[in-house]
Amino acid sequence: MRHPVPSSRLSWLPALLAIAACNSGKPTAAPPAMYERQGEKVIVPPGSPLRNRIKIEPATEQVIPSQFIAPASVEADPSRLAKITPPLAGRVERLFVRLGDRVEKGEPLLVLNSPDLVAARSDYVRAKSALAQSQRTYARQKDLSDHGIGAQRDLEQAETDRTVAQSDLDRTTRRLQQLGVAPDAPPGPLVVRSPIAGRVVDLAVTPGEFKNDPNAVLMTVADLSTVWLTASVQEKDVRRVRAGDEATAVFSAYPDQTFTGKVFSVADLLDLDTRTVKVRVALENPDGRFKPGMFATVRFTGTSNAAVVVPTTALVLRGDESFAFVEVGDWVFEARPVVTGEQHGTVTVVTRGLDAGTLVVTREAVVLQ
Repeated sequence: MRHPVPSSRLSWLPALLAIAACNSGKPTAAPPAMYERQGEKVIVPPGSPLRNRIKIEPATEQVIPSQFIAPASVEADPSRLAKITPPLAGRVERLFVRLGDRVEKGEPLLVLNSPDLVAARSDYVRAKSALAQSQRTYARQKDLSDHGIGAQRDLEQAETDRTVAQSDLDRTTRRLQQLGVAPDAPPGPLVVRSPIAGRVVDLAVTPGEFKNDPNAVLMTVADLSTVWLTASVQEKDVRRVRAGDEATAVFSAYPDQTFTGKVFSVADLLDLDTRTVKVRVALENPDGRFKPGMFATVRFTGTSNAAVVVPTTALVLRGDESFAFVEVGDWVFEARPVVTGEQHGTVTVVTRGLDAGTLVVTREAVVLQ
């Protein structure tokens, strides 16, 4: 059963229909444009919602520490490393040390029984006897010459023989001294001694072996109280590191600790394969924690320099290039190519393209590209 519509409501219906008909004939207003392009310029017009979203700040100049990192590994200091080779061909009769032993300078390492040592001693004895005989001959000829009996020629020959004999004795004496043998010491095998104080880090010989290669390394003694941390620094960063600069290292073996040293050497040659330069950092190693071959990451800290920086959000990438939108008029911007450096926190160094004080878009810059 339908209910009748009150006459009071029906009286409003024509008016409502008339208003709807009038409104349907009016055009809808278009929203304002976000921005306009005129060549290389971007214009943000009045009423654009971007005016409330964009932030404009000046590029600033800050003192930026010169820091970069490089991979590195531990090496023994060559000036504190001795590779012990056989000075003469012979048989190893005895070893005084084992791998890992601590030795002092001059301490015996091994005994080498060598026929060449016997020959060297015999040469010394022979040269010593020849000198004594030549000195007696010279003295006799000198006495005869002083009394007008001897010939001058015989005196000169005796003097020559004495000089040659002295030279032979000096030669054989130096030979024994080079082997570490006292010329007048009792005969015996050759005792090889350590040339430095350190630790036996490598041992490649056993008693009874016969060694005749003078280049064969019998053992290695290293003083690891100071080690080298050799870093491979990229070619582009070589200008930023100098001898005396401070460096900090984090080792794979000790990831929670940081160790500090100083750069003492920057190599003069570039590795053509890796395009890197060897930079060596000296590290104190009194407790032997750093072992040759360990890996580390080194952070170099050079001289701090003033540089132009902008918030990183001001930079826009187009392919491989970076741009910043610079304000060139009232709400008029232009994309300017820039060359960037390192990022420090929320800011990035701009090495070329911007000056301190230049106004750039630091928020919503990506919308303008």
